[in-house]
Amino acid sequence: MLRKKIVCMVIGMLLALGGSGFAQDLVILARDAIWKYEDSGTDLGSEWRKGEYQDSHWKRGRAPLGFGDDVSETDPTIPLATSVGFGPDPQNKHMTTYFRTTIEIPESIQKAQGVEVYIHVDDGAVVYLNGTELFRRGIKEGEPVTFKTTAKFKPKEETFVVPASLFKPGKAVIAAEVHQDGGDSSDLWFELGLVAKGIGTPAKVSETTTTTTGTGLVRFIPDAAAPRGIVTRVVQTLGSDSARTRAFTWYTSFASGRSDVQIVEKKGNTPNFSQAKTFTGRLKPSYNSENELVHMAEATGLQPGTTYWYRVGDASLNLWSEVGTFTTAPERVQKFSFINLADTQAKTEEEAILVASTMAEAVKTLPAAAFIIHNGDLIDTGRTEQQWGWLLGHGAAVFRNYPVMPAAGNHEEDPYALYEHFNLPVPKGAETKSGVYYSFDYGNAHFIVLNTNEDSAEWNNSTPAQIAWLREDVATARKRGATWIILTLHKGPYTSGNHATDEDIAGPNGVRTKMAPLFSELGIDLVFQGHDHTYSRTKPIGGVVYVTPATAGPKAYYKNTKIDPSYWENFVVAPEHPAAKYGVDPGNAGRPVRGVVQHFMAITVEGKTLKATTWEIDRKKGGAPTIIDEFIMQKR
Repeated sequence: MLRKKIVCMVIGMLLALGGSGFAQDLVILARDAIWKYEDSGTDLGSEWRKGEYQDSHWKRGRAPLGFGDDVSETDPTIPLATSVGFGPDPQNKHMTTYFRTTIEIPESIQKAQGVEVYIHVDDGAVVYLNGTELFRRGIKEGEPVTFKTTAKFKPKEETFVVPASLFKPGKAVIAAEVHQDGGDSSDLWFELGLVAKGIGTPAKVSETTTTTTGTGLVRFIPDAAAPRGIVTRVVQTLGSDSARTRAFTWYTSFASGRSDVQIVEKKGNTPNFSQAKTFTGRLKPSYNSENELVHMAEATGLQPGTTYWYRVGDASLNLWSEVGTFTTAPERVQKFSFINLADTQAKTEEEAILVASTMAEAVKTLPAAAFIIHNGDLIDTGRTEQQWGWLLGHGAAVFRNYPVMPAAGNHEEDPYALYEHFNLPVPKGAETKSGVYYSFDYGNAHFIVLNTNEDSAEWNNSTPAQIAWLREDVATARKRGATWIILTLHKGPYTSGNHATDEDIAGPNGVRTKMAPLFSELGIDLVFQGHDHTYSRTKPIGGVVYVTPATAGPKAYYKNTKIDPSYWENFVVAPEHPAAKYGVDPGNAGRPVRGVVQHFMAITVEGKTLKATTWEIDRKKGGAPTIIDEFIMQKR
């Protein structure tokens, strides 16, 4: 009956929209069109934008155009078609690259409902139609644009509609200037498409029924036609109360219509799930994996200081994950330990295996770890579900058996990339599209995780809403008697790699300029950072110690050579990356060789004492973890 009602509604909507059919769309600029481009690093001023400009001497190539990425970060099935140059110095690449192409606009454009624009640009662009600005992304509206203007379009990809009246029949020149966010930017990507909507010959409407999910189709849950599949990508987090809850996320096919967690106290050597407590959660179609469902559930009312077995899945199908374990926090925690690491950022299965090995070494080194904090950039492209599958598959033993509490990195800023993989205690009403911010308690410590993928006029990498929440959250933690306030964010104020001089870090509204003083004001004790893939630790700055644990993954950065030398007076430790001694990354001359050296930190809190140890894994030296730094923080 429900299916019949939905079918009737869909057919009714089709008839209402177009009677017997829809008008077709017409591509007026293909996303793989041929472009002319100028990549010499010459400042061309503004004349190049005009239709009559002579560009016969420019180079030619098919889109997508760029450098630094072999395939699209948003769709790995799309390869880079044309490599453009960036100059002789990989640490001082050309800030602007110019592109032009000619299109033929049909007379029927006058009947179009609008022109749909698709843009994928890294880092930002201004696009012109016959010399007049059509739109910009990553550069503030109204800001004068010069060759040296920096840009940062965080979504990288967008589809939107502009009025068809902007386009006149006949030949037209589309010109674009693509800007970098800095001379040491690792990549450039340019891909543009234009589609006139609602013109051409009407197409006959099929009477086949569709279903709607987040990708535009209606599908029934459970879908009897879907393959049964298996439970994958199981992730454990602490939940809303580290002593009495655990939260879980997992993926299935559309065949699964339930989100069940079974939990039984660990006694003996084998779990007996016939005696288990069952908790039921929620499910929804995955935003980034159209044929899968993402499930989230939380087990509540657990006993403090107790070890449990668990499995997740669908009881009605007897479809279950592998068995995992966890131990709730004691009622009164005297001493606890946790692991901190950052920037695993695996973009191939081989690199995911490397990351899984690093994480396995970390928990082997600190088996009593109560949880793991990840400082962001778990994978390379947040919306690429295959990369999540590699990471969470090869790292399953860690993600299934240790609560992992992540920050969103810039590589997870794609829509819901982080949120759909980690069931976290997000504040009511908080935005979750670009990442999440949240907090949790363990023992006498209060942990805060910020989302630096947010942005605003007042705060680079944050918003007034997030800052207001931070202030209130710290005040509440103080009232509850927290001894330690420990904060994690991806883009931190005091790091030692190339990002230390980025505008969103060092500029007027940057993290170092505005957030660091706020952290001091709030009495934050310790800040874990990511983003810069090299190790550093500061002296207390306004009472706050900042640590970047380098990378637990393949990609390494050199130490920043552009910053004022006085900056280094803030640091106790800020060495060159140890991978530098092994040579240059063949794929990027501006970085040390990939995949050779990884790091993680082990932290123990006991009352008013915090001890941190940084471990290094050098694959050239056998891969056994060795200590490279230790420090102790003592409360009075």
